[in-house]
Amino acid sequence: MRKIVALMGFLCIFAASPRITVNSFGVLEQEEFYSSGVAEMQFESYKDLQSFFNSINYDLSTKKVPLVILKCLPKDMDKIESINQKKELFVKIMLPIILKVNEEITEERDKILSMSSADELSYYLKKYRAKNKQELLEKVLPVPVEIALAQAAIESAWGTSRFAIEANNIFGEWTFKPGTGIIPSDRPEGEIYEVRKFESLIDSVRSYVYNLNVSSFYKEFRDIRAGKINKPVEEGLLYYSQKRHEYIQEIKIIISKNQFTEFSNHKPYRLQLALLSSNIWSNN
Repeated sequence: MRKIVALMGFLCIFAASPRITVNSFGVLEQEEFYSSGVAEMQFESYKDLQSFFNSINYDLSTKKVPLVILKCLPKDMDKIESINQKKELFVKIMLPIILKVNEEITEERDKILSMSSADELSYYLKKYRAKNKQELLEKVLPVPVEIALAQAAIESAWGTSRFAIEANNIFGEWTFKPGTGIIPSDRPEGEIYEVRKFESLIDSVRSYVYNLNVSSFYKEFRDIRAGKINKPVEEGLLYYSQKRHEYIQEIKIIISKNQFTEFSNHKPYRLQLALLSSNIWSNN
């Protein structure tokens, strides 16, 4: 049986529609990549990931973000000794994912804006639990990038938590369906919740954004975002954590200390990846 092994090496990047995407384990399917223009990749080691980011000149100061979507975090994120290095890598991982999900939300919103009849709107009204088009438009909006980054950093301990690594759960979401998550070691006796497992990091971000856009706990967040209430948007997240006001303050500190508001102006762009490494053929 003949198999192909793709050695991860250097990649040439072109600002055009991607033709192939690779990960450290081999060549991924091309068909999905053609339609999305997004590279989904996976790295076991943070050093390999850093080398890849360097090879494509991924620099946060340029305000341009390549849509390279990691399926999961490197398992050795906690081995990064430099705090600043760890933070920078985490932001580079999460920013393309957040921008991609916000792009998806914007596309949905554009579709809704073009609709007029109840029949056309019915799918989205049901999906977002909205009573009318106006309420729907207040729910179908992107989550501010700085908020998503700050909560991701807090809830995943900058990508080093057990649940982030083992379950792709970046935002600490729970599930009450037995067997669909990981049982926390400190779960009180009699409780049934588990920390939800996700297939990929982008699934975790999509779930987080949907939660903020739909749950009644975050109506104030949506009202602030829509301009109906004049105060910082993070104050609408009071019920995200049992720490309440202390949690809100933590979000503010993380945003300020790490200058996360700067990333609200960063723009995603799609890549064409040309694999320069050799393909080794072997017979089994």
